[in-house]
Amino acid sequence: MNEEKKVVRWDKTARIIHWLFIIGVTAGLLSGLPVFDGRIFGILFNLIGGSNNRIILHYYVTTIVLGIAVPLVIYRLICLTRQCDIVLKRGEDWLPCTADIKKSLLITLGWFGICKERPIIEYHHPLEKFALIGIHIGLILLGISGILMAFFNVEQYKALLLITHDIGFLLVAVIVVGHVMLAINPANWETLKAMLTNGKVSVIWARKHHPGWKIDE
Repeated sequence: MNEEKKVVRWDKTARIIHWLFIIGVTAGLLSGLPVFDGRIFGILFNLIGGSNNRIILHYYVTTIVLGIAVPLVIYRLICLTRQCDIVLKRGEDWLPCTADIKKSLLITLGWFGICKERPIIEYHHPLEKFALIGIHIGLILLGISGILMAFFNVEQYKALLLITHDIGFLLVAVIVVGHVMLAINPANWETLKAMLTNGKVSVIWARKHHPGWKIDE
């Protein structure tokens, strides 16, 4: 029996960025939640080894790991805006357009049984594009406000920075929870495995779940 045909869905740069996000966001959440609400998440202090470890995780590990991801994200964005084959050869356009708004509306209405029309899904699910933009905005808000509070004397702006930090946190947390819930859906296991390993999915899976994806076999 011939081996099932595979196609690259996530290139090496995308997989590295994703792993950096996983490590950085996880470290940030574990070390930030106890401060966000100690009554609910105070147990995490013990899990991460106390206040000193929390500071190391939140100030340094999170900042360094996500900081490494920044130039890689900028690189892919430059490739995207310049229409480079590196990013777009498989139709990997992750900036939302008018068509994505319409498709997202149809999908949302379909969840409630209001609309039966099902749009053709391309490389990215249209709602995934909005999630990508949202999590990047959230991380920018977290990064700017967090770095200023952690490493600079900005006491006069602390209230504003805390609000900015909380907004960024809530935005990232909601998207991450939704992303994890979708990732553990059995229908998405193949693409999850691809992201975490060699980046490849079967052509059968791709044609079933992303029929509009321009597959280069």
